[in-house]
Amino acid sequence: MKTILAISVLIAGWTFDWPANAQSKTGNPYTDSLLTRVAAAAADSAKARLLFQLSDYWSERDSAQSVQFADRSFQYTPKNSFLRGLAHFYRAGAYFSYDVIKSQQDYLSADSLLMHFSSKEALQYRSRTWHNYGALEQRKDNSEAFVDLILSKAIPYAQAAGDQKRVAWNYMDLGAVFMNYKNYTRAGEYYDKAIDILNAAGEPSSLLAECYVQRAKSDILQDSLHIAQVALSQAFQILSVDRDSSYLPVYYLVEGMYHSKRKQWKQAIAALDTGEAIAHQLRRTYDEASIAYEKSQVYKQQGLLGEAKHFLEKAYNLQQGYEISNNFRLLLFELAKTEAALGQHDTAFNRLMEYVQVSDSFFMKRTAVAIADQESKYRVAEKEKELLRLQNRNQVQRLILYFGICLFVLVGAFAFYAYRQRKKREAQRLNAIQQHLEIQVAKAQLQGEEKERQRIARDLHDGLGGLLAGIKLNLSVANHDKQQGEHVELEKIIAQVDDSVHELRRIARNMVPEILIRSGLANAIKDLCEVMTTDKMAITCEILNLSEAIPQQQKIEIYRIVQELLTNAAKHSGATEVFLQCSKVQDHVYITIEDNGRGMSQHVDPKKTNGMGLGNIRSRVAYMQGKIDVHSVPKKGVIVNIEINVAEKK
Repeated sequence: MKTILAISVLIAGWTFDWPANAQSKTGNPYTDSLLTRVAAAAADSAKARLLFQLSDYWSERDSAQSVQFADRSFQYTPKNSFLRGLAHFYRAGAYFSYDVIKSQQDYLSADSLLMHFSSKEALQYRSRTWHNYGALEQRKDNSEAFVDLILSKAIPYAQAAGDQKRVAWNYMDLGAVFMNYKNYTRAGEYYDKAIDILNAAGEPSSLLAECYVQRAKSDILQDSLHIAQVALSQAFQILSVDRDSSYLPVYYLVEGMYHSKRKQWKQAIAALDTGEAIAHQLRRTYDEASIAYEKSQVYKQQGLLGEAKHFLEKAYNLQQGYEISNNFRLLLFELAKTEAALGQHDTAFNRLMEYVQVSDSFFMKRTAVAIADQESKYRVAEKEKELLRLQNRNQVQRLILYFGICLFVLVGAFAFYAYRQRKKREAQRLNAIQQHLEIQVAKAQLQGEEKERQRIARDLHDGLGGLLAGIKLNLSVANHDKQQGEHVELEKIIAQVDDSVHELRRIARNMVPEILIRSGLANAIKDLCEVMTTDKMAITCEILNLSEAIPQQQKIEIYRIVQELLTNAAKHSGATEVFLQCSKVQDHVYITIEDNGRGMSQHVDPKKTNGMGLGNIRSRVAYMQGKIDVHSVPKKGVIVNIEINVAEKK
């Protein structure tokens, strides 16, 4: 389950406003002491900083009070832009847990004021500001922005301030990002870096305990249970001193995972119960949801599906306040599988429909197939009832028919004819229903595949492309610091990074052909032929009357068919010459491709084979209500003729 990077802990300073009566007591010795000092302070700056401390204290205990203290601090900072920047920072922290928009607005205001100062304190607050702003982006399911802000702003400002503890904090968050993408080895490396920095500081802290806990989690997910046990023990030695620590729910969550891996079910549930109680008391809803999910997995492994479903539903309900689609997708999919296993196919189908609405990731194609499967199961009962009614009706009709034959031969013959016609219509209707379902499944699969191509292309271009560009920039900077003899090797590495970027962009361009959107279908096909032409295989392309009035989705499907045909010729035919023709006549598009390659084996029927990518092409042609004809003679190449129905825009 995707883990948000200990968001509430990352906010080192938030604020809750000062009550109108500064002398009022809360019954808490710490806050009462601060309130007394606020009333006694003569300088506005002293009052403002004390109010910051009060807001920070209440940020994880009572959001309403935190906002009140933060708002109150503004009246003491009208002429001090540095303190006013801190006031925005702490008010952003007060809003952090329940109003993302206001919180991000205040963080931006804080940085715009603090950017004019170069002191260590200003740099520390700017590091915290951008870290927390990025954490809110991750909360909106934008992990890429979070990583970018950590690397480009949070870590550089912390290093400029000489704040190694905050550098360690950011290393821990990078480790959590790699955990989210299941790169547990790399995640462990970042946690180790953070642990080394914090141990060098010489004093145990809750942050160090969190590093040990997350390190243990990465070891558990790699089945290194002995190492995980050591890390958990080190974390507990620190956390046991502070029983009200906000890190305790995460500790007990990971301890539960440890016992679950060892199939120690009772110990696992006991640890998770403890963590759940603490999370509920501290109002840490996300941790409570994570623990509920882990409980469901423990019960599921024991075959207790009813209990597993209960805790999955609890986790799903607790997640409602967080905009992280992966969590919703995982919970909905787990609920659907569990309900299907319990025989509740109608509920499972509804869960999968919810899953489709929030899912735009790698599992989209599988979801379409799963939906069709669940839909068929959901309708089995109704089909069986309908079949039973038809059978009963047929029995009655047979009795009437036999009786009629005995009395009136002509009436009986007519009744028999009517019966046969009705059966034929029923068979045609059932066949039509089946064909419609097959078309819907094909449509869902093709749309899911196209969305997945777009998502992967976007991720490659924006995510991995950005990382490679960053690597190149860092290598270029490092190159300036090297001796003359070392420049050559770095230049080779930089050239390799450049080649990787070009290859990455080529792959992304193939997955989402931008030229199709910019210049139209005809130009996109011509460009594809030029790109795929090599010294070993020449491609001749002929486009005739290919109207751009064809709907965009149909253009994409036609482009994919041509792309698959050319790819097959390049990979499998061994041809040196390929001829491609695309034309449009009225509401039909005709595609013909010929090659002089080795052709198909004489034992293969080209009309039936689905090999060499023809299965994908047949699915797309069937979806577009078209026809495909394949002719092949061994050693004389292959000819493929396709006819597709299209409807132009009015």
